Amino acid sequence: MKLIQKIFLDPKHRKRGVILAFSIFGLAVSLITGTLVYHFAISPQSFPDLNKHTDLTSQPLVTFADSQNISFPSDETGYINSSCQISSANWISDENKKPGVLLDKNQWADVDFRSASGSALWLNKDSVSCGDTVDIHASLYLSDSAQSNARTFHALRVGWYNGAGARELWKSEPIKLKRQKVLQPKSNLRMVDTKWPTTLKFQIGSDWTPGFYLIVSEDETGKIDNLAPLVVRSPLGTAKVLLSHSYLTWNLYNSFGGRSAYFGSGSSNLERRKDRSRVVSMDRPILGSGGFSIHRDAVSMVQFLEKNGINYDQESDLNIDKYPSIIKNYNELVLSGHAEYMTRRIFDSIIAARNEGVNLAIFGGNTALWQTRLTESPIGKDRRIIMYRYANEDPVTDLRQVTIEFKDTRLNMPQTLFTGTQTTGTHVYGNYSPVQIPSWLNIPKNSTITGISPDSEIEARFQSSLASPSNVKAIFAGQMTYADPSTILKGMPKRPLAEVVWFTNPNGQVTFNAGLTTWACNLVDTCAYASVDEKSRTVMDEVTKEVVTLFSERGIGSKLKN
Repeated sequence: MKLIQKIFLDPKHRKRGVILAFSIFGLAVSLITGTLVYHFAISPQSFPDLNKHTDLTSQPLVTFADSQNISFPSDETGYINSSCQISSANWISDENKKPGVLLDKNQWADVDFRSASGSALWLNKDSVSCGDTVDIHASLYLSDSAQSNARTFHALRVGWYNGAGARELWKSEPIKLKRQKVLQPKSNLRMVDTKWPTTLKFQIGSDWTPGFYLIVSEDETGKIDNLAPLVVRSPLGTAKVLLSHSYLTWNLYNSFGGRSAYFGSGSSNLERRKDRSRVVSMDRPILGSGGFSIHRDAVSMVQFLEKNGINYDQESDLNIDKYPSIIKNYNELVLSGHAEYMTRRIFDSIIAARNEGVNLAIFGGNTALWQTRLTESPIGKDRRIIMYRYANEDPVTDLRQVTIEFKDTRLNMPQTLFTGTQTTGTHVYGNYSPVQIPSWLNIPKNSTITGISPDSEIEARFQSSLASPSNVKAIFAGQMTYADPSTILKGMPKRPLAEVVWFTNPNGQVTFNAGLTTWACNLVDTCAYASVDEKSRTVMDEVTKEVVTLFSERGIGSKLKN
């Protein structure tokens, strides 16, 4: 295989990356505008063709004290522990001594996540063990009639590998692809789907190292057309730390076939928002913001942890929905990037885990904003995500299922219950200054973080919320600026507050919340727009290492002092 040349790591390519960032900034602004208006300003009455029911009544606010009594939802039957073998006690360090393939940041930027071209693929599974078989469903999407229809598929384990970025575990022979149909919506749910036949199958070998994998399609020139994420699970509890990947959020932002949970077709933003999908199928390739989020959030966090030799296990949030008690096997749960959407089972599971002694480290922002639910597809169970956004659109009245914001008064379970903060702004930029750097963080007391990119979504303490723990402490804070002033909503501050916080539970569990969607991508410089300078990155690196390391021990919260 021609080397899939480096993704994210070579400083000599950064100038080109900055140029690329500015070239797509105009497009980003238009998307930002639509997204912000969509989040807050669309009237439910805009959709008269959808099923309606009598609106739900407001529920009493669940206080933080109430949240201490939340218990784990029951597992689905039939969980089988992973059969993959761990080579040694320092298996992450040992794995990353192996030779890797190069992944080029600039070449990766050329992967067209916004429209299907070349080829596209999706997998029938999100989380697997050694010995499992995975189906690849692929289609040809020629932009040039002279282009070959042959594609090679590769399984790349994401890691550090001395800066290379990944290691190849499997590749196929060149396979000639056919152009498959994309099924356009036939109902007011506006779900885009594919029913592509299986292109090929591959088996997870007994020698595959557990981790986060990208299954990529590559043309004859070595160019990557498309990718699909896959978690190869470790046996439960091989490490103290569990990293959860946000498949729900990636797929709800997925715009393959012209629709996502945010936008559909139309000549105006209003028409596109009206035409959005209410049900999103995972039986389709990932494009658009969903694709960008995979390498911005997951790839960056994985590479950072493996660069620092931290032993950790990985799981998809979809599998945690099936088997919430997975989290009990760890001392620390790590969320990175943008875990905006959760089922009620996932939401409750995270809080229940902390109640039972698991520490929580959130290296992301806009966390747990929306409650969603899952249903089956022809491929299998939990392959479709339902997201109406308005209670009077959603035909379901069950409070554990209705697809509205967690903070909506009809649920009254705000994200502050486990983050300690509330989303305060989207697509903002600015700088952080120190507020009160605790003694357990070994960084200078005057540390700053400057150059937060306009791709960022932020959180801050919400002082009037009864759901917030009383001892939330800010480490850094900054007044942010909106990338597009026209998106500032009535009654909202022109410069919203962003905070990095931490707090302890009564029983010694501790929570850290970066409250910033671009935190993870700044660790290895994979952000889509301009990133922080090296001095700021050093601060973020040190904070992340210390939090992950300290939080890997239960009861540590009682020992941490300001």
